[in-house]
Amino acid sequence: MTDSVSGLATLRDYWPRRFTLVGLCFCSTFICYIDRVNISVAILPMAQEYGWNQTTQGVVLSSFFYGYLATQIFGGWLADRYGGKMVLGWGVLLWSFFTLVTPPAAAISLTMLFLARVGMGLGEGVAFPAIYNLFARWVPGQERARSAALNVSGVSLGTVAALLLTPTIVVVWGWPMVFYLFGGLGFVWYLFWHYRVTDTPEIQPTIAPIEVAYIREHIPPIPANLTIPWRHLLSKTEVWAIVINHFCSNWGFYVILTWLPTYFNQALGVDLH
Repeated sequence: MTDSVSGLATLRDYWPRRFTLVGLCFCSTFICYIDRVNISVAILPMAQEYGWNQTTQGVVLSSFFYGYLATQIFGGWLADRYGGKMVLGWGVLLWSFFTLVTPPAAAISLTMLFLARVGMGLGEGVAFPAIYNLFARWVPGQERARSAALNVSGVSLGTVAALLLTPTIVVVWGWPMVFYLFGGLGFVWYLFWHYRVTDTPEIQPTIAPIEVAYIREHIPPIPANLTIPWRHLLSKTEVWAIVINHFCSNWGFYVILTWLPTYFNQALGVDLH
């Protein structure tokens, strides 16, 4: 009887390792969006310092998406082949590095800044494919909606945090500090990610056997080398409805997100801070 009570108490006190994975994925998405959005505000003092016109600002702001588009599908393939942990970890390190080098790249030339932003996009493009690859192996079916919702909330929270914090950082320490501070967060995140997360529950060194059994019981087997029926998928009107809807939603979202600080400042005369 005493052993049973002790076991239940231990189980209640046990922190599920899958919660750690989901929490760190949320943090990566949060960092992803503060790094992505900060230039929407920082572009104002950057343009003033370097004498950029509206066209040049547009080139700088859009350069990120060249890299971001390139690794969306490729990121999923990499995660399936090498594991979501490695792909997401290296993705965060890559985009954090290019965030850090944004100020010196801008000081060298517009071309170097363009390449730095493309490199940042390449890193961020693998984030969601790698995260969902890990969710497929770690998160039981009945928890996936909550886990995905928590992860996606990092998009909005990271956006809000960047728009709130960036003006203050620019005013107090100057615009380069925005990229140094936010870029550094990715390297701090990676330390926790490297030591706390594994690709599958079975190889996690501190996970309880009962959690491994629970995860395996509620996750269907993942078939190996599954051929994706692209022709069949692309022939469905439902698929194209989702594609078109997502394209329009993101087009509007990113145009507004990218240019709204500039509009407030230049068209409405609102102070940066």
